[in-house]
Amino acid sequence: MSVGYQIMYRLGITPWVHGEPPEPLAALIEGPRSLPPGDMLDIGCGTGQDAIYAARHNWSVTGLDFVPRALEQARRNARAAGVAVRFLHCDIAKAGRAEVGASYTLLLDGGCLHGLAPAQLRHAADTITDAAKSGAVLLMLAFAPGRRGPAPRGIDPAQIPALFPHWDLDFSRPATEIELLGPMRNASPSWCQLVKR
Repeated sequence: MSVGYQIMYRLGITPWVHGEPPEPLAALIEGPRSLPPGDMLDIGCGTGQDAIYAARHNWSVTGLDFVPRALEQARRNARAAGVAVRFLHCDIAKAGRAEVGASYTLLLDGGCLHGLAPAQLRHAADTITDAAKSGAVLLMLAFAPGRRGPAPRGIDPAQIPALFPHWDLDFSRPATEIELLGPMRNASPSWCQLVKR
């Protein structure tokens, strides 16, 4: 899938780019029960819109992605927004704590992990766990499992607690606000929020 993302960015086909932050992220940043600003990790940050949104609200943000073209645009977007975000060229499926960093209190996966093969996913989950402080919140968007050609393979929400045994599931709900078209229309996206013990 990594080559697929690079090709899609090169062709300008980026259906995951959005203007407004997703509602569950906005709730964590600005909602009535929002988290105090701290260190945030945006996993698969793409062109940086969610990282920039959090930085505008006084979070210290690290965004990581393995597509150089996406990171170049993310850096331009952050400069244009007048915020400082640390963007890293990094593959969460291979990286360790030394590369990713540590002590994050908010971690966002806006649709990266659900594209990984099982061994990669286990490695990424371990790296994320190592990078998070106790009490940290992990917000994940994942498609349901399915065969969709080069599109993400998906994650069964029921498997997420086993992937993250050191975390408690806060909630899992359908992402009904996300409209998917074409071959993705039956992907049944879900939001899952976990808290590290």
